[in-house]
Amino acid sequence: MTEWNSETAEWYAANYGDYPTNRLAVEQLDLPDHSTIVDVGCGTGSALRYAAAKVKNGNLIGIDPVPRMIKIAKDSTKENKIGYQIHFRVGSAENLPAEDSIADLVLAFDSIDHWQDVQKGLNEILRILKSKGNFIIVKDLSVPRAKKDLNTLKQKLAAAGFDVDKKEIINTDEVSFSFWKCIVKS
Repeated sequence: MTEWNSETAEWYAANYGDYPTNRLAVEQLDLPDHSTIVDVGCGTGSALRYAAAKVKNGNLIGIDPVPRMIKIAKDSTKENKIGYQIHFRVGSAENLPAEDSIADLVLAFDSIDHWQDVQKGLNEILRILKSKGNFIIVKDLSVPRAKKDLNTLKQKLAAAGFDVDKKEIINTDEVSFSFWKCIVKS
């Protein structure tokens, strides 16, 4: 597992800061104008900037455990004309700095493999999701073990109280990734 710190945040921002999965996955989503979206492991904030183009009156929150990454996200978003509605917070998946039942949608784009405790993180996602909210997971399939880890992930989601409502592999000229839409079990 990668040790995330200021140095790795700079490296990530330079090499993957606007990775195609951020844009392509947001394009898959039907985002109501007044949505509250929380991006767990938001990195440079790229996915939220794409979402902000669709969610003009919503509340967008990016959470990342690395203070330097949050600074990079804030700086990158200042340049964006619709960045006024995006707020960034330092925090981990296992202890999200967000209120109970706040989110219509929670994103984990290429971040779930970096969580310290996936089961605890999934419990936090449940805590902040509204009752009819969705949890979207994106995993870049070029990452070693990504396909193998998908079966384990499905078991962890079920144990936490999620059903996988939609699961597909998206292949483009730029990247291949899995896209999962998860709902809270009824």
